[in-house]
Formats: sequence, C-alpha cells, structure tokens
Amino acid sequence: MAVVKHGVSANTPDRLVIGPGAVYIDFLDVDSPGTLLGATKGGNVFELTRNIRDIRPDGSKGKVKGFRRIESVDAVLKVNLLEVTAENLRRALAVDSYSSGSTAVEAEAVGDGDGETTEFDLDHSPVVENSETIYIEGVEQTRGTDYTMDYDNGQIQFASAPGLGASYSITADYTYVSGTDGYVLVGEEVPDNAYCDNVVLVLEHTGFTMTTDPLMVKLTNVLVDAGLNLNLASGEEMVTEVTFSAHYATADLATEPWQITYPS
Repeated sequence: MAVVKHGVSANTPDRLVIGPGAVYIDFLDVDSPGTLLGATKGGNVFELTRNIRDIRPDGSKGKVKGFRRIESVDAVLKVNLLEVTAENLRRALAVDSYSSGSTAVEAEAVGDGDGETTEFDLDHSPVVENSETIYIEGVEQTRGTDYTMDYDNGQIQFASAPGLGASYSITADYTYVSGTDGYVLVGEEVPDNAYCDNVVLVLEHTGFTMTTDPLMVKLTNVLVDAGLNLNLASGEEMVTEVTFSAHYATADLATEPWQITYPS
C-alpha cells in the first residue's frame, strides 16, 4: 500500500463514536443492563490515569525498555447529570441509606419461573441500591452473576430464566424509597453498600448497533468521592457533575478496576 496524504479511508465513517452515551449502574449484559442512571447534559468524560515509573539504571542515557512499572491507576467517569432523583443524590453523597423516607420489605412473593421469563417486577420502586436479597426457592442469588437490578423501576433481571413451576418460586427482601416522611439523607462513614458493583458507559459506535453490540467503558467497585455541588442559576436547569471513581477489590490488588469492551 502506498503512502497516503491523510488518514481518511472508506472505513472511516464506520469507526466513529458519537454522542454522550448512556450510563448504567450494575450492568450485566445488553439483555440485563441494570439501572439507567438518567438524562445528562453536557456529555460524559472517562479519565484513566496510569502513572508509570521511569527507572533509570546506571549507564542509561534515557528511558529504557522493560524498566517501567505501574505506580498507580485512577479511573473515573464524570457524568453531567441532569436528572435528579433521591437515589442519584444518595449515590452522590456516598451514603447507603435514608434516615427517613424508606421502607423495608421482607419475603415478598415475586412470582414463579416459567423457563422463559428473565424480568420480574417487585411491588415497589425505586429500590435502594444494594438493599435487596433475591431468592429462588429459598436459595440466595448472587448479584452480578445470577441477576442484576433495575433499581429505578424495581425490576429483577435474571441472567437466565428461572425454571418452570412453583419449585422455582422467587422471593425478595429489599428496601424502597417510599417518601412516607420525606426523603432525608445525612452524612456517615462510607459503608460498603455505598459502592456500586460497576458503572458502565455504553457508547454509540457507527460501525455497530448500540443496543446489541455497543462500545463499553466499565468501572468496578465504584464510589462517588468528589463531593456534591448543586449549581443553581436563574432560568437554567441544574446540571450536577458526579464523579464515579473505580476501586481495586480487596481480594485482588493486581487487576485494574476498569475495562473497555470493543464491539465484535
């Protein structure tokens, strides 16, 4: 192939990323995407900082191949959130509960499996994130493996359909945002349940179908740790920048807490 004067090719129109993308909480897959965070305004920004130590051995006159080591990794997703909900405020404050305005539910009979249905609705919503325990015939299910949640709409999304019949009865314990006495959030030490299992930015790539084969940026063990600023202006909609920060798992300090999935 001869040298060309620019980088544009016949493939270029199918290699573009367009728009701000959509942000999901506790994403499992495109069929069980978890909770849509909500509308944004002003776009979203993924920032990955990998500080790489430059070791200069005696005798070297510059950087030496093989003498580089990762010192630190920080992955953040900055979301310009237009949509304000009680749960979005709770996430932004890095707390896991309400001092008032929430109600606990125990042993709710959700339904029976039919071998085909993967989505089951709870009686109440929105559900407080990480408050649920889901059972099939009394056996506790694992979030992120067996199921995920659309917390906003109170929907369980199973990775595979529970089997047919009453022997696959589904029950749930959870807490929902009831607003009985108003929604009250107060500060506390950061609890484990304030972390999201993951936050995923789903992007539109012109060469692929976004709803079935998207480009995705995933952060794991995510906490909003940059504080909360409510920027209010006359005649303007409030847009709040929420910064989600990825964290290493305590059981695995080697695997970086982010990944990018390119469509196939």
